[in-house]
Amino acid sequence: MMVHTSGNLTNVKNNAKFDFGVAFPPMKKQFGSPTGGGNMYIFKDTEPKKQAAAWEFVKFMTEPEQAAQFSVGTGYVGVRKSAFDTDTMKKYAASFPQALVARDQLQYAHAELSTHNHGKVSTALTNQIQAVLSGTIDPAGALKKAQEEAERALAPFNK
Repeated sequence: MMVHTSGNLTNVKNNAKFDFGVAFPPMKKQFGSPTGGGNMYIFKDTEPKKQAAAWEFVKFMTEPEQAAQFSVGTGYVGVRKSAFDTDTMKKYAASFPQALVARDQLQYAHAELSTHNHGKVSTALTNQIQAVLSGTIDPAGALKKAQEEAERALAPFNK
């Protein structure tokens, strides 16, 4: 069994020497869906010419056909619903239905954690969850420690 990002699905498809399936993670009370991926930003303090170029790039990358091509090429979920209405995605999904599992799971997704210094904040929380699961700290202590680590990571942004 492998738990991995959908962004690795095409790599697995192209390199696995065996048949494989794709499924939602197991549920207890309800399904969930981790979300993430690379976001695109256009910074407000950038010169207007660069902002305009960035905006054109974002529009290009999120056009339905381009989003479908990116999804087929990587395994990442198409960044807009209309990507799944393209002939490219319809043909791909017909030949490889596993490509739709992550998309179908999104109905159970919630907003991702988004913060400054995300890597350090997320790592602080993840490390403490692991510590609780391994029995080295109690949940209250882990939350306190994660909060302290997150505050240190965010200190430069609180000025």
